[in-house]
Amino acid sequence: MLIKKPQNRFEEIYAIYEESFPDQERRTKEGQRSVFDNPFYHIRVVEEDGKIVAFLGYWELPGCVFFEHLATAKVSRGKGYGKLLIEEAVKETEKPVFLEIEPVTLENPITGKRALFYERLGFHVNHFYYEQMPLKPQDAPMQLWVTSYGKPITETEFLPCKKEIYEIVYRVNLS
Repeated sequence: MLIKKPQNRFEEIYAIYEESFPDQERRTKEGQRSVFDNPFYHIRVVEEDGKIVAFLGYWELPGCVFFEHLATAKVSRGKGYGKLLIEEAVKETEKPVFLEIEPVTLENPITGKRALFYERLGFHVNHFYYEQMPLKPQDAPMQLWVTSYGKPITETEFLPCKKEIYEIVYRVNLS
């Protein structure tokens, strides 16, 4: 379900966000609250008994859609809510869809499980160099993999969307 005014449910969503992502992969509470006011930003949720238990935070940008955060509350994991949210959002756009994932490593087995989850949903890992810009001023950029829905793409094909993601989502000018 797409929420029209996510600000009204911010605390519920932020609690899941905070428990699901390490510090470097999330904004401050104030920073995330300001994102909720951005007209490009959307939130899709799953509710159980009137309480939000999963969400997809994404950006509907001029040339693409960027899935930024997908999270499920610990008590509701494994019920297919992430898959449901991704499938709903992908179905509603004809634009290219992207998301970032951590590179798969043997040291962190969850990275492989996460990559497989997105591959099963139709995303392809694109093996060109990419950095996620910091979500807080004190953080450093992180090297991640860009995945694209439906088919792999080249770095050149991705460049116009990277520019939008950097400028609108991360507020970094690529010019």
